[in-house]
Amino acid sequence: MKNLTALILAAGAGKRFWPFSQKVLFPFMGKTFFEHAIVSILPKEVERVVIVGSSENEKALRSIKFSVPSTIVVQKTPSGMANAIVTAEDEIKDSSLLVINADDIENPNVYEEIIKKAQLSQAFGIVPAIHTDSYEEAGYLVLDGTKIKKIEEKPGAGNEPSKLIFMVSYFVRDANTLINSLKQTQSDKDDVHERALTSLMQSHNFELYEHEGAFVSLKYPWHVLSAMEILLKKIESFRGNNVTTHKNVTIEGDVYIGDNVKIFEGTKIIGPCYIGPNTIIGNNNLIRESHIGSNCVTGFNTDITRSYVGDRCWFHSNYIGDSILESDITLGAGTILANLRLDEGEILTSGRTKLGAIIGTDTHIGVNTSIMPGIKIGSHCFIGAQVSIDRDIQDDSFCIGKTELIIKKNTRTIAKQSRESFREKMKKYV
Repeated sequence: MKNLTALILAAGAGKRFWPFSQKVLFPFMGKTFFEHAIVSILPKEVERVVIVGSSENEKALRSIKFSVPSTIVVQKTPSGMANAIVTAEDEIKDSSLLVINADDIENPNVYEEIIKKAQLSQAFGIVPAIHTDSYEEAGYLVLDGTKIKKIEEKPGAGNEPSKLIFMVSYFVRDANTLINSLKQTQSDKDDVHERALTSLMQSHNFELYEHEGAFVSLKYPWHVLSAMEILLKKIESFRGNNVTTHKNVTIEGDVYIGDNVKIFEGTKIIGPCYIGPNTIIGNNNLIRESHIGSNCVTGFNTDITRSYVGDRCWFHSNYIGDSILESDITLGAGTILANLRLDEGEILTSGRTKLGAIIGTDTHIGVNTSIMPGIKIGSHCFIGAQVSIDRDIQDDSFCIGKTELIIKKNTRTIAKQSRESFREKMKKYV
């Protein structure tokens, strides 16, 4: 295996990820998704890293350090994986290549397994895939034994050639051969990359590596919850410096508690959970299997369940179920983020029957507001009190619900005798 280079594709625009942006830089547990998904798990055989980024994330990606030399190439216009790989031609030519999609996270480490298989095989390429029993909008593998003959992109439900979905990341022994195939392939669809690989499969041996662990690709915003589940399973109990835990606090399972966290009386935390530094957990909170960022305040009687909460969020007496709140978000007292339809059906196309609100950064919501399951609210929004939100709210919106207040002369009374009679009846139950 000559000069193994890891080519990390991180320039995707992420339009489907709204109301969030920059998937690979989304923060988890004090680091970016990119650092968790890639930096810490690169195989030791990698000698060099080349990142294809965008003009929007170039600066942030340059600040991330690897244990081997790294270079960033900017894809000026996000126009698919094929263009991204060709953009990096000068940096990757004459090397063997581990292509990594920066939007993906796997557990256990699929990249190590790909390289192990490549070392034991003479195949030109190693392609990982995951098994699925339900149709997904993805590329499906056509197999001849363990050899891959074709990638069939989005064949349609009922037309799947197998139950194996291409995981996008893969290994090839010669970057030059891959680049030439990409340059020669044309299509009026967004499938040049898959067509180029299929063309190579006709003349080169590509072998399957079937991945049996967890796998998440950040395509839609609710995938943040799936990624969170993978990352939380990796944490171990930790208690930072200057942590204050008041009486009658119960902590079960693995819970990471950052520096200067304060947890007040009557709270119960069920792991796995992450609580970032300088956060205050108020009285009588219930926190289950969730991520809470730094400098947050979760006020009295707040329930946070299987949810992602970013930095600098403030709550008071709220229910936050299966929700994603990016950062700098305020919820007024009594506001509820509902997570279950009455018919218990699937919410959006998420594959989930429990999915709460998805809220962008710097959004503020008044008291006693109800947000229906699966609603997306953009960044920089103000939403008034006592509003029922049953549709998506775009960025930079101001939203209030008008309820007419009627005041007129009161003509109703409650007879004292009736009230006393009722009180006497109730005594036998007290």
